[in-house]
Amino acid sequence: MLIDVRPILSGAVTILPFDYTIDPPAPFSGIDFPSPVRIRGQIRNQAGYMTLSAQADVPYKTHCARCTKPIAGVFHHSFTRTLATRLEKQQDDDYLMIVKDRIEIDEPLVEDLLLSLDFAYLCKEDCKGICPSCGKDLNEGPCRCAEKKEVDPRLAILAKLLDK
Repeated sequence: MLIDVRPILSGAVTILPFDYTIDPPAPFSGIDFPSPVRIRGQIRNQAGYMTLSAQADVPYKTHCARCTKPIAGVFHHSFTRTLATRLEKQQDDDYLMIVKDRIEIDEPLVEDLLLSLDFAYLCKEDCKGICPSCGKDLNEGPCRCAEKKEVDPRLAILAKLLDK
């Protein structure tokens, strides 16, 4: 979305609020975004130093990294950038450029959001996962594999030493 910053550039206002939604990002790294993303925030002018601060509420669906149960939630992301009309350097990601009295925040915000996502999500902190042998969900109780205690053939000789 392009935000018209003329009111703040002209000095008519010192705070310019915004609130809108964007289409959800494409699935990313096993995480699906099922509904639109709400973005709200403000642009603040403090004696010519303009900053944009925004919060995004991002609904997501994924699977537990240990037991593969479905997980759904809302990821809250904060985004802050300084606004500039020109830069000395060629490109600087800490600034958003004002072009023709407008700024585009969707692309840099979504990029920042995707970079801040966790690599793995858990259904609960103490998730026990699944048994690597039989695939039983260990959150529901122990499996029969725990009773058998198969010894790795490479370590069988050491197991004999422990028996003595």
